[in-house]
Amino acid sequence: MRSTQVNKKLLKDYQPFVEEEVIESIIELSRELKGLRVLHVNATSFGGGVAEILHTLVPLMKDCGLEVDWKVIDAPPQFFDLTKRMHNALQGKKDFLSEEDKRLFEKVAKDNAAYIGIDEYDVAVLHDPQPVGLPAFANFGNCKLVWRCHIDTSSPNEVFWNYLNTFLSYYDAGIFTLKSYAKDGIAIDKIYDIPPSIDPLSNKNRMLSEEEMKKAMTKLGLVPGRPVIAQVSRFDPWKDPMGVVDAYRQLKRKFPDLQLLLIGSMASDDPEGWKIYEDLLRYIGMDYDVKVLSNFHGIGDIEVNAAQRISKVVLQKSLREGFALTMSEAMWKKTPVIGGNVGGIPLQVHHGVNGYLVESVDETVEYTKRILENPDLAKELGRNGYEIVKKHFLCTRHLLQYLELFRDLTR
Repeated sequence: MRSTQVNKKLLKDYQPFVEEEVIESIIELSRELKGLRVLHVNATSFGGGVAEILHTLVPLMKDCGLEVDWKVIDAPPQFFDLTKRMHNALQGKKDFLSEEDKRLFEKVAKDNAAYIGIDEYDVAVLHDPQPVGLPAFANFGNCKLVWRCHIDTSSPNEVFWNYLNTFLSYYDAGIFTLKSYAKDGIAIDKIYDIPPSIDPLSNKNRMLSEEEMKKAMTKLGLVPGRPVIAQVSRFDPWKDPMGVVDAYRQLKRKFPDLQLLLIGSMASDDPEGWKIYEDLLRYIGMDYDVKVLSNFHGIGDIEVNAAQRISKVVLQKSLREGFALTMSEAMWKKTPVIGGNVGGIPLQVHHGVNGYLVESVDETVEYTKRILENPDLAKELGRNGYEIVKKHFLCTRHLLQYLELFRDLTR
């Protein structure tokens, strides 16, 4: 198990973006919780929404006077193959869990549990399935245990769910994006709903200079002056990247200058991503107006920021979805959004107000066309989206809810 270092962040820097009473509530709780020892454990320190969120929340918790560690589990590649299968199965995919799978899962938990000291922490938050088995092998003492699940487990593969649920009885609380994501019969009594959030001061979301935009456009390989639509997400079958390509192909008949940008992040805990990426390239073929890029092409937060700003529409055509932070990221830049009507996307996208919810390729084409043909509508959707994110999906709200949970568990 390895410790992750984070950059310093100060709560006061976020005051221009949030209401005064939110900051006041955070400061009040910070006084009450000062010195609380908190541990976060997940599977990777880069790539994907969980790591991104922790790179903001961990330093902000520290600025609030909490003593916070963030550790990442160590495991062989075959473990991450298994947990990717588990991730898909918990969202309903058919699969079989063998005794060998169970032995591997428990061995990794046991090996990493050796790095947890008795009563070393007051609260430990374990994220997603990868570290969920730690409490079965570690002596956390009087530490309050929280399982933070970032996916929708309401209709899971029963075999995988029943196995996972055997570990959940160790936990004092569970956090889901929506309480309805927790399957009936979950072995955790206290369930909290805490949606994810974005950091308005991160490189992915801050304002960019003209020079930064120019350099980013060069890296993205786009032709200036021609319209762009984009999807930013992991290369994952649930994100339906092929469906996005299908929508683009239909739109191309009406808008021959249209460009499609597909940006994915390759994470160390997602070995399936490379296969989807290769399949996607084959599916696209020789269309040079489609760009498929990732962090391995030097595409980082600033390039993603620029892509979301210059796009006429940002898509997230997911078939299953935990939350989809990319929707809030795009709305923060006042860009219209279109998302699959699944998971946490309807929490962010209010149909016809700040974007559109879709359930098919044809609907994606219809609403994208509507936005491309109506600049005034696009501006209105963008303004509404910005206000929704400012009120509901910034990291200060997220921080406040975590502090409230810590107070509930430890008082």
